[in-house]
Amino acid sequence: MHTPVTLKFPYTIENLLNSLEVKSTSMLIINEKDEVTFSNSVFLSASGYVDIDELNNIKIRNIIHFQEPLMNLAQTLQNNKKLSIYTKNRTTIETTYSVISLQTHDDQHQGYLVMLYDLHNSNLIQHFSATFMKDVNLGVLLINKEFQLIDISDMACTIFGMKKEEVIDKSLDEIFKPVPREYQLVQRTVLEGLVTKNHAVSWINDSQRFELLMDSNTLKNSNGDTVGAYIILKDVSNLRSLEEQVQRSDRLAMIGQIAAGTAHEIRNPLTSIKGFLQVIKKSLKENEMNQEFEFTNIMLTEIDRINGLVSEFLLLSKPRDFVFEQVDLSKVMQEIKPIIHNEAILHDVEVQYHSASNLPFILANTELIKQVCLNICKNGIEAMVDGGTLSITEKIDEANKQVSIEIHDTGPGIPSFLVDKIFDPFFTTKQDGTGLGLSVCQRIIHDIGGSIRVSSKGFGTTFIISMPLPGR
Repeated sequence: MHTPVTLKFPYTIENLLNSLEVKSTSMLIINEKDEVTFSNSVFLSASGYVDIDELNNIKIRNIIHFQEPLMNLAQTLQNNKKLSIYTKNRTTIETTYSVISLQTHDDQHQGYLVMLYDLHNSNLIQHFSATFMKDVNLGVLLINKEFQLIDISDMACTIFGMKKEEVIDKSLDEIFKPVPREYQLVQRTVLEGLVTKNHAVSWINDSQRFELLMDSNTLKNSNGDTVGAYIILKDVSNLRSLEEQVQRSDRLAMIGQIAAGTAHEIRNPLTSIKGFLQVIKKSLKENEMNQEFEFTNIMLTEIDRINGLVSEFLLLSKPRDFVFEQVDLSKVMQEIKPIIHNEAILHDVEVQYHSASNLPFILANTELIKQVCLNICKNGIEAMVDGGTLSITEKIDEANKQVSIEIHDTGPGIPSFLVDKIFDPFFTTKQDGTGLGLSVCQRIIHDIGGSIRVSSKGFGTTFIISMPLPGR
């Protein structure tokens, strides 16, 4: 059996400790009971711990993973052996080390001097990692080989609607348990070497929808063994939304140009037809030709429907000269509440209204705001064929300098493959719908400078109408 490498010092322990404190190498002294009796500031700074009391409370072997008893490790001065250090913020640092047995000049054993090399550089990487996870505008997840979440960036917490302290060290199977396995963004296959680059995915968090590009890959140690994996999520919602808006605006502009050019050509003959039908209708009534009289009623109703369709076409043309004014959104909602309630009663729907105090005025057009809100509320009410609840909520978003109206119904929801199409002209799921209502609503809100977003998880739908605050 080899004799441990021993350092005898002919001076007091206090002098030795003062000498160790000025070294750039991380150093600790550990006694026979595995208690830390000394740690220089280099190690404390690198590991993130405050003092030796904190180290002893956690137990040093839970922080530094020695493979053997310190007495055995002190039998050689080789410093090419590696061990892992678990820092306070749950990151792992691999480093090389040496262990020396300490004795005074009168052969009293004072413990073991542990020297950890290059920990200062590792600490720089650690600080960068911690800052990166906090400040980067990316969703980052780090998982270990047991499929547990080791770290998560603030942006990823925002995307998934999670609190960091509630999900760290939990299995991803547990974290995403409410989500069907086939829809979970992170699969165990990532630990098997499945690499993804710019994979387009969507994620809905409560009322917010995120369009994401996902990268993932495994993490390997120096021996090539898989020790975990990372997932990076880039939020491209604004770019995707802008691209869709440009495409939709192009389509609306084309439809609007056609409508503007043909509206009069359609309405002129319709006016003549309607006039003659009204004359015929009067004559049929005088001659008690009841069946033919009803036929004229049907024809006149259909002519009115065509006129209404032409009017909607005209709304899709280039923006009209709106009269913008200071609008009290709360007052506007109060004015249309009776109309919404009457419609709701017919469909056995309860209306819940949540107002916001001191809602700022917005720069808009009162009648057009009424048109948008009534249209979306009517759609929500009609979607609840077996009754339900329509919730209307006013909100102030100081961060984005805007006010919003959230309209939520408890209907069956919109299938995920249709959500992106509902604002397209002529797209409708109603038998008697024109498919222009939501297109017109979106055009109106865009002209004001706002946006309409929709979220549906299969058990209800939420429309969020956001409008900017003036001069903010």
